[in-house]
Amino acid sequence: MDGPEGLLVVGDGPVSEALVAMTGVLGWRPTVATTLPEVEAALPSVRAVVVTSHDEEVDAAAIARALDAGVDYLGGMGSRPTQARRRAWLLDHGVTEERLASVRGPAGLDIGADGPAEIALSILAEALAVLRGVEVTGAISDRDGPIHPDKAPGEAFCPTG
Repeated sequence: MDGPEGLLVVGDGPVSEALVAMTGVLGWRPTVATTLPEVEAALPSVRAVVVTSHDEEVDAAAIARALDAGVDYLGGMGSRPTQARRRAWLLDHGVTEERLASVRGPAGLDIGADGPAEIALSILAEALAVLRGVEVTGAISDRDGPIHPDKAPGEAFCPTG
């Protein structure tokens, strides 16, 4: 990679704040967007996009825009039901299965992350691997079942944006 990477974080909240803070350590240039016009304005200058938003008016549409922009890493935070909702919206809006295969959701490496900083760390580790062209193993999206298998349904706290 040459120079600092641009990272677009779609959504606000604790995980978004942790992502922005950690990108500074990496020397990346973060941008936070909460609306589709902000997403569209930022896309030309980024290689990676992380969608933390669970706003049905923004999240799936932001993923579609990022797919159209051809970003190198595209991850979506959220539960498996959130991923399914986004996937259904994207398919209903003309995104093909082939293009959907590049979306990493739930985003992040399976490190047992719990809390905003750990979630951000797992997502950035996955993004870095993808940007470096490293084969990603151990991604949350590669396993079935709940994201937090040690918690009963509804017990996990989702620090959404």
